[in-house]
Amino acid sequence: MVANILISVGLVMTFAGLYGVYWCIRLAQKVKAGEVPEDKLGEALTRMSAVNMAAMGGAMLGLAILLVGLILD
Repeated sequence: MVANILISVGLVMTFAGLYGVYWCIRLAQKVKAGEVPEDKLGEALTRMSAVNMAAMGGAMLGLAILLVGLILD
């Protein structure tokens, strides 16, 4: 029971983190293509950096929870 909850929570967190990384990649492609106005470039890079760190941390934590759930199962 607890293992199933941990596995579910871990999967959700991992996929949310991976979506955040995907979002950062898409924003970086827009910046590289010049689709972001120059006056908003610093704001976009700051936001991308913060989201990237949070997404990587969330994905890592999700994988750790998933591993604990798999070990307990």
